[in-house]
Amino acid sequence: MAAVDESIKRNPNPELDKQNQQAKARVKGNVTGFREAMDKLEVDFRATPELQPYYIKLAGVAAGTATAEQQAGNNQFDAAGRSLLNVVNRLTDVLFAMRQ
Repeated sequence: MAAVDESIKRNPNPELDKQNQQAKARVKGNVTGFREAMDKLEVDFRATPELQPYYIKLAGVAAGTATAEQQAGNNQFDAAGRSLLNVVNRLTDVLFAMRQ
């Protein structure tokens, strides 16, 4: 998206700009949906006795996705992607702990 932004600055193209803005809006919406899902997941782990032992490893994923949501809202899509990778790594750790 950053490359498209730069291209549009050099060579204005209203149609490409419109498509880029729509893509940004979709990404922002998807990150928001993921944050909402992580909020719910944390609540579910905290409220379900069988999942409570894993909550410690899970705690913070909602905050990580909230950071990504804020970064995406500021058009910092690379930073948002890195924040989401940290969340996915944490989710992977939780799944690994649950398999043991």
